[in-house]
Amino acid sequence: MEFANDISTTWILIFMLTGFIAGYIDSIAGGGGMITVPMLLFSGIPPIFVLGTNKMQSVVGALMATIKYALSKKISWKVVSIAIIPCLVASYIGSQLVMFLSDEVIQWAILLSIPIAMMMLFKKSKEIKEENVELTKKNIILSTTPIGFYDGLLGPGTGTYLTISMKKFLHLDYLTATASTKPLNFATNFGSVLAFFFAAKILWLAAIPMGLANIAGSYVGSHYAIKGGEEFIKKVLIFVLVTMLIANIIKIVLN
Repeated sequence: MEFANDISTTWILIFMLTGFIAGYIDSIAGGGGMITVPMLLFSGIPPIFVLGTNKMQSVVGALMATIKYALSKKISWKVVSIAIIPCLVASYIGSQLVMFLSDEVIQWAILLSIPIAMMMLFKKSKEIKEENVELTKKNIILSTTPIGFYDGLLGPGTGTYLTISMKKFLHLDYLTATASTKPLNFATNFGSVLAFFFAAKILWLAAIPMGLANIAGSYVGSHYAIKGGEEFIKKVLIFVLVTMLIANIIKIVLN
């Protein structure tokens, strides 16, 4: 890993700032990876190490957000208990698979991963009363496990996709969906981290400071999500998706 020796103190500070912002956004609406992954790529770190490093720094932030939401009693533990193992396994498989893909395929797949979430967020769903919604094992697994696989395969935007999926298909309110996403996101990150760790694809010099900053950002972000409620979360979701779309269009044009 000769490239690790080229990381300057300035880049470490940039990574920490990026980690804090990503943790803040991730704890509210997901999508923190859309900030950290491009920044890590821009620094010159190879894509496969970018994915491994990003997973390592985000797993600790997801743990902090999980603790914060659990203490506020906003998590649907029924959904989490059913989905957490399938999501973890799917993420591990995704991370094993991505190691066989070329850097170019990984980069383009990351760039093209936003439109589905945009469509899901803005598409009007049928009005269904929450008390009439049956949280069956099948519905929960189908609405979460494919996103767990995506998290291991690529990652950026997973929290956003999980929140929107739970809102659209399980009909949870945005606050409950966001809170329930965090332990699942922790599980998918952990499954992915295991794969990257055993393959020695984590750049610890960047992952450790980013992770510490992500913890701080996650704490602050989850606090404001709980305080701001559903409308605040929805506004941040829209902001994250629009920002991701614009950033990726610019990147495609510049390339």
